[in-house]
Amino acid sequence: MKLWIKIFLSTLILSVATLSASIYFMINNTHLENVKREEERSLSELDAIELSILNSLDITTTSKETIKTVLSRFDDYYSQKDIHLILYQGQERIYNGLGTIDEADYKDLLTADENNKMAHIIENDSKHYILISTMISPDNNSILIYARNISYIYISRTQNIHLALTLTIIVTIILGLFSYLYSKWITSPLRILQKGAIKISQGDYSERIPKTKDEFNDLGIAFNNMAVAVETRTLELEDRANEKQTFIDDLAHEMNTPLTSIQGYSEFLLNVNTTNEQRLIAANSIHMEAKRMKEIYNKLMTLTLAREKQIDLSMVNLEELFNDLKDTFYHQLVEKKITFLSNIQIENITMDKTLIYILLSNLIKNSIQALPNRGTIQLSGYEENHKPVIEIWDNGHGIPADKINMVTMPFYRVDKSRSRKTGGAGLGLSICKNIAQLHGIELIIDSKEEIGTVIKINF
Repeated sequence: MKLWIKIFLSTLILSVATLSASIYFMINNTHLENVKREEERSLSELDAIELSILNSLDITTTSKETIKTVLSRFDDYYSQKDIHLILYQGQERIYNGLGTIDEADYKDLLTADENNKMAHIIENDSKHYILISTMISPDNNSILIYARNISYIYISRTQNIHLALTLTIIVTIILGLFSYLYSKWITSPLRILQKGAIKISQGDYSERIPKTKDEFNDLGIAFNNMAVAVETRTLELEDRANEKQTFIDDLAHEMNTPLTSIQGYSEFLLNVNTTNEQRLIAANSIHMEAKRMKEIYNKLMTLTLAREKQIDLSMVNLEELFNDLKDTFYHQLVEKKITFLSNIQIENITMDKTLIYILLSNLIKNSIQALPNRGTIQLSGYEENHKPVIEIWDNGHGIPADKINMVTMPFYRVDKSRSRKTGGAGLGLSICKNIAQLHGIELIIDSKEEIGTVIKINF
């Protein structure tokens, strides 16, 4: 059962039950008060009638016929007020002013004594009577029964009940309409949340819940935060999926080129008419393409290492690190007559030396490939905003501004012809990006074509 239906039914049932109970209590209480008032009134009238009868005759010595005559006069007078008298002497009924009532209905009233009056309400022919008995002469056991028609009290109660039922039906309809509108209104934020959840489940992650000024506002904020988190996570997963697909496509392309070349030269070698010089050229080409495939494999292994390696932080001396890097690339630097400079303003930085060494090695290799002969590379270590920074600068070809955001993608190369000539696979900066993310550092690339490139590593 839906929540709004539960609220609607509970509100309606509780309201109608409370109203009905209140009306019943009021009608019943009024009826009992009316009956009690009639009892008191009847007792007073009975006392007056009893006194008048005793003053009019001696009930113990007067004949029964005389008693009937006297009581008949009293009964004629009081019958105008719908009051009737019945007189018993012992078990014999001397006078009956209310002949429609069966004697069995008030037989228990004949047990009244001189100290106690007895009262009883009976129903006869759709009429209600209050009967009160009193012993007016203990000498001959004379009992006078006073009967008063109080049907109007019960008619009034019946009318009140009918009126109450009519009012209850009208009020129930009004309350039902009010409860329906109220339940719809109070659950409207939940319906908005439900619609938002359905849209999100259908892939519309831009759905947001509007702010309210009640308790549902916190729920709406939590829902919106969840939607943002789901949207962000979904976009991340889509980006990763696209990156993986691009990686696979690029890898297939990169592997296809050397394999095609190897296949072509191997078929050429199978030709028995080739000269020794041609075989040497083909064999050298096969060797170079195989070396290129080995280079791609090594880069991929380095990329995997960068993703899976656990961070092992230690204090690393920058001068020793920069000297190790210079020694590693010494022959390439000498071959291209590149000047390697270092500017060290801080002594040590806390880092994972293996990962940072791989990162800097790839950056230096890219700089060497981008530099013409007699270029310059400078490694610097300093503090900026109280945080250590390593900076590598070169005055090489530079990177176009619209390509800077793409250079960290796997297999992406700004100048494919130059990269193929230098043996690059386009994985160096991708490795650097993964190491930076794993290490929790920031990699900032700033470059201008034909001027040079500055890459800052902010720890």
